[in-house]
Amino acid sequence: MIDHKEFAKKMKAYTVLYVEDDIEVRQYMTEFLRRYCKAVYATDNAATGLTLYKEHRPDILLLDINLPGMSGIDLAASIRESDPLTRIIMSTAYTDKEFMLKAVELGLTRYLVKPVTSEDIFAAFEKCMIELVELAPKYSEVDLGEAFVYNKKLKSLLKDGVTMALRKKETDLLEFFIDRPNEVVTYALLETAIWNDQVMTSDAIRSQIKNLRKKIHHKILKNVSGVGYRLYQKSDI
Repeated sequence: MIDHKEFAKKMKAYTVLYVEDDIEVRQYMTEFLRRYCKAVYATDNAATGLTLYKEHRPDILLLDINLPGMSGIDLAASIRESDPLTRIIMSTAYTDKEFMLKAVELGLTRYLVKPVTSEDIFAAFEKCMIELVELAPKYSEVDLGEAFVYNKKLKSLLKDGVTMALRKKETDLLEFFIDRPNEVVTYALLETAIWNDQVMTSDAIRSQIKNLRKKIHHKILKNVSGVGYRLYQKSDI
Protein backbone atom coordinates (compact mmCIF):
# COMPACT_ATOMS: atom_id res chain seq x y z
CA MET A 1 0.00 0.00 0.00
CA ILE A 2 1.37 3.38 -1.02
CA ASP A 3 1.51 6.11 1.65
CA HIS A 4 0.21 9.02 -0.46
CA LYS A 5 1.34 11.70 1.97
CA GLU A 6 4.86 10.33 2.13
CA PHE A 7 4.94 9.90 -1.64
CA ALA A 8 3.83 13.50 -2.20
CA LYS A 9 6.44 14.73 0.27
CA LYS A 10 9.23 13.04 -1.71
CA MET A 11 7.91 13.78 -5.20
CA LYS A 12 7.57 17.54 -4.65
CA ALA A 13 11.31 17.88 -5.29
CA TYR A 14 11.13 16.30 -8.76
CA THR A 15 10.12 17.52 -12.22
CA VAL A 16 8.48 15.37 -14.89
CA LEU A 17 8.18 15.44 -18.67
CA TYR A 18 5.09 13.59 -19.91
CA VAL A 19 4.62 12.76 -23.61
CA GLU A 20 1.30 11.17 -24.61
CA ASP A 21 -0.72 11.75 -27.80
CA ASP A 22 -4.10 10.65 -26.39
CA ILE A 23 -5.55 13.98 -25.24
CA GLU A 24 -7.90 12.54 -22.60
CA VAL A 25 -5.21 10.32 -21.08
CA ARG A 26 -2.69 13.17 -21.18
CA GLN A 27 -5.01 15.67 -19.49
CA TYR A 28 -5.99 13.22 -16.76
CA MET A 29 -2.44 12.07 -16.03
CA THR A 30 -1.01 15.60 -16.15
CA GLU A 31 -3.55 16.78 -13.58
CA PHE A 32 -2.84 13.71 -11.47
CA LEU A 33 0.95 14.22 -11.53
CA ARG A 34 0.70 17.92 -10.73
CA ARG A 35 -0.79 17.02 -7.36
CA TYR A 36 2.54 15.51 -6.39
CA CYS A 37 5.39 16.88 -8.52
CA LYS A 38 7.32 20.12 -8.43
CA ALA A 39 6.52 20.68 -12.11
CA VAL A 40 5.02 18.69 -15.00
CA TYR A 41 5.72 19.51 -18.67
CA ALA A 42 3.31 17.78 -21.03
CA THR A 43 3.05 17.47 -24.80
CA ASP A 44 1.54 15.18 -27.44
CA ASN A 45 4.64 14.53 -29.58
CA ALA A 46 8.29 13.54 -29.22
CA ALA A 47 9.74 16.49 -31.14
CA THR A 48 8.23 19.01 -28.72
CA GLY A 49 9.10 16.64 -25.89
CA LEU A 50 12.78 16.82 -26.86
CA THR A 51 12.59 20.62 -26.89
CA LEU A 52 10.99 20.64 -23.43
CA TYR A 53 13.62 18.21 -22.18
CA LYS A 54 16.46 20.45 -23.36
CA GLU A 55 14.81 23.52 -21.85
CA HIS A 56 13.84 22.11 -18.44
CA ARG A 57 16.05 19.02 -17.91
CA PRO A 58 13.36 17.11 -15.96
CA ASP A 59 14.25 14.41 -13.47
CA ILE A 60 11.77 11.83 -14.76
CA LEU A 61 10.33 11.14 -18.23
CA LEU A 62 7.01 9.37 -18.74
CA LEU A 63 6.78 8.50 -22.44
CA ASP A 64 4.21 6.72 -24.56
CA ILE A 65 5.91 4.37 -27.02
CA ASN A 66 3.51 5.03 -29.92
CA LEU A 67 3.75 8.71 -30.83
CA PRO A 68 3.24 10.52 -34.13
CA GLY A 69 6.52 10.98 -35.96
CA MET A 70 9.35 10.13 -33.60
CA SER A 71 8.44 7.25 -31.26
CA GLY A 72 8.89 7.25 -27.51
CA ILE A 73 11.74 4.77 -27.92
CA ASP A 74 13.51 7.09 -30.39
CA LEU A 75 13.05 10.02 -28.01
CA ALA A 76 14.49 8.01 -25.12
CA ALA A 77 17.42 6.89 -27.28
CA SER A 78 18.17 10.49 -28.30
CA ILE A 79 18.20 11.62 -24.66
CA ARG A 80 20.30 8.68 -23.52
CA GLU A 81 23.10 9.68 -25.92
CA SER A 82 24.21 12.34 -23.45
CA ASP A 83 22.10 11.78 -20.33
CA PRO A 84 22.40 8.52 -18.37
CA LEU A 85 20.87 9.99 -15.21
CA THR A 86 17.31 11.12 -16.05
CA ARG A 87 14.92 8.29 -15.23
CA ILE A 88 12.62 7.06 -18.00
CA ILE A 89 9.29 5.25 -17.70
CA MET A 90 7.71 3.98 -20.90
CA SER A 91 4.01 3.20 -21.32
CA THR A 92 2.79 0.84 -24.02
CA ALA A 93 -0.42 -0.84 -25.09
CA TYR A 94 1.30 -4.17 -25.64
CA THR A 95 4.25 -6.32 -24.60
CA ASP A 96 6.89 -7.06 -27.18
CA LYS A 97 10.22 -8.92 -26.80
CA GLU A 98 12.08 -6.55 -29.12
CA PHE A 99 10.77 -3.56 -27.18
CA MET A 100 11.76 -5.13 -23.87
CA LEU A 101 15.32 -5.69 -25.11
CA LYS A 102 15.47 -2.06 -26.24
CA ALA A 103 14.18 -0.99 -22.83
CA VAL A 104 17.10 -2.76 -21.17
CA GLU A 105 19.60 -1.12 -23.56
CA LEU A 106 18.22 2.33 -22.78
CA GLY A 107 18.26 1.84 -19.04
CA LEU A 108 14.54 2.39 -18.62
CA THR A 109 13.37 2.31 -15.02
CA ARG A 110 10.11 0.59 -15.87
CA TYR A 111 7.66 -0.03 -18.70
CA LEU A 112 3.95 0.08 -17.96
CA VAL A 113 1.31 -1.76 -19.95
CA LYS A 114 -1.88 0.25 -20.52
CA PRO A 115 -4.31 0.84 -18.98
CA VAL A 116 -2.00 2.31 -16.33
CA THR A 117 -3.35 2.52 -12.79
CA SER A 118 -2.41 5.02 -10.07
CA GLU A 119 -0.70 2.20 -8.18
CA ASP A 120 1.43 1.47 -11.29
CA ILE A 121 2.48 5.13 -11.40
CA PHE A 122 3.26 5.27 -7.69
CA ALA A 123 5.43 2.14 -7.86
CA ALA A 124 7.30 3.32 -10.99
CA PHE A 125 7.98 6.79 -9.61
CA GLU A 126 9.07 5.35 -6.29
CA LYS A 127 11.66 3.29 -8.16
CA CYS A 128 12.73 6.38 -10.12
CA MET A 129 13.35 8.33 -6.92
CA ILE A 130 15.43 5.51 -5.44
CA GLU A 131 17.53 5.30 -8.61
CA LEU A 132 18.03 9.07 -8.77
CA VAL A 133 19.38 9.12 -5.23
CA GLU A 134 21.72 6.21 -6.00
CA LEU A 135 22.92 7.47 -9.40
CA ALA A 136 23.06 11.26 -8.98
CA PRO A 137 26.58 11.46 -7.50
CA LYS A 138 27.91 9.24 -10.29
CA TYR A 139 26.35 11.07 -13.23
CA SER A 140 25.50 14.61 -12.20
CA GLU A 141 28.89 15.68 -10.86
CA VAL A 142 31.76 16.03 -13.34
CA ASP A 143 35.35 16.29 -12.09
CA LEU A 144 37.01 19.07 -14.09
CA GLY A 145 40.37 18.86 -12.37
CA GLU A 146 42.17 21.30 -10.07
CA ALA A 147 39.40 20.85 -7.43
CA PHE A 148 36.69 22.09 -9.83
CA VAL A 149 33.42 20.13 -10.11
CA TYR A 150 30.43 20.85 -12.33
CA ASN A 151 26.97 19.73 -11.18
CA LYS A 152 24.87 19.11 -14.30
CA LYS A 153 21.52 18.98 -12.53
CA LEU A 154 22.09 22.22 -10.62
CA LYS A 155 24.06 23.85 -13.47
CA SER A 156 26.64 24.97 -10.92
CA LEU A 157 30.42 25.17 -11.03
CA LEU A 158 32.07 24.56 -7.67
CA LYS A 159 35.61 24.71 -6.35
CA ASP A 160 36.20 23.01 -3.02
CA GLY A 161 32.44 23.16 -2.50
CA VAL A 162 32.14 26.90 -3.18
CA THR A 163 29.95 28.01 -6.11
CA MET A 164 31.83 29.91 -8.83
CA ALA A 165 30.00 32.43 -11.03
CA LEU A 166 29.78 31.81 -14.78
CA ARG A 167 27.96 33.81 -17.43
CA LYS A 168 25.24 32.00 -19.40
CA LYS A 169 27.36 31.61 -22.54
CA GLU A 170 30.25 30.32 -20.43
CA THR A 171 27.93 27.77 -18.85
CA ASP A 172 26.57 26.77 -22.28
CA LEU A 173 30.12 26.40 -23.59
CA LEU A 174 31.27 24.30 -20.64
CA GLU A 175 28.21 22.03 -20.78
CA PHE A 176 28.67 21.53 -24.52
CA PHE A 177 32.14 20.10 -23.89
CA ILE A 178 31.02 18.09 -20.85
CA ASP A 179 28.40 16.35 -23.02
CA ARG A 180 31.22 15.42 -25.46
CA PRO A 181 33.98 14.29 -23.09
CA ASN A 182 36.10 12.42 -25.64
CA GLU A 183 35.45 14.51 -28.72
CA VAL A 184 37.49 17.19 -30.42
CA VAL A 185 34.98 20.02 -30.92
CA THR A 186 35.61 22.17 -33.98
CA TYR A 187 35.31 25.94 -34.23
CA ALA A 188 32.50 25.53 -36.78
CA LEU A 189 30.49 23.30 -34.45
CA LEU A 190 30.94 25.71 -31.55
CA GLU A 191 29.75 28.62 -33.68
CA THR A 192 26.62 26.76 -34.76
CA ALA A 193 25.75 25.16 -31.42
CA ILE A 194 26.57 27.94 -28.96
CA TRP A 195 26.09 31.14 -30.93
CA ASN A 196 23.38 29.97 -33.34
CA ASP A 197 22.85 32.70 -35.95
CA GLN A 198 25.56 35.00 -34.62
CA VAL A 199 28.73 35.22 -36.69
CA MET A 200 31.71 34.29 -34.54
CA THR A 201 35.27 34.29 -35.84
CA SER A 202 37.84 31.79 -34.63
CA ASP A 203 39.54 34.63 -32.77
CA ALA A 204 36.29 35.54 -30.99
CA ILE A 205 35.78 31.90 -29.96
CA ARG A 206 39.38 31.73 -28.70
CA SER A 207 38.65 34.82 -26.60
CA GLN A 208 35.63 33.10 -25.02
CA ILE A 209 37.72 30.01 -24.32
CA LYS A 210 40.41 32.21 -22.73
CA ASN A 211 37.83 33.80 -20.42
CA LEU A 212 36.53 30.38 -19.38
CA ARG A 213 40.06 29.16 -18.67
CA LYS A 214 40.65 32.17 -16.40
CA LYS A 215 37.59 31.28 -14.32
CA ILE A 216 38.36 27.57 -14.07
CA HIS A 217 41.92 26.59 -14.97
CA HIS A 218 44.02 26.91 -18.11
CA LYS A 219 43.98 23.14 -18.79
CA ILE A 220 40.16 22.87 -18.82
CA LEU A 221 40.02 22.95 -22.62
CA LYS A 222 42.95 21.50 -24.50
CA ASN A 223 43.76 23.12 -27.84
CA VAL A 224 43.91 20.80 -30.84
CA SER A 225 45.92 22.84 -33.31
CA GLY A 226 43.93 24.14 -36.27
CA VAL A 227 40.83 22.11 -35.36
CA GLY A 228 39.28 23.11 -32.03
CA TYR A 229 39.31 21.98 -28.42
CA ARG A 230 38.81 18.96 -26.19
CA LEU A 231 37.60 18.86 -22.58
CA TYR A 232 40.14 18.34 -19.81
CA GLN A 233 41.08 14.75 -19.04
CA LYS A 234 43.20 13.56 -16.14
CA SER A 235 45.64 12.02 -18.63
CA ASP A 236 46.44 15.56 -19.83
CA ILE A 237 48.35 16.27 -16.63
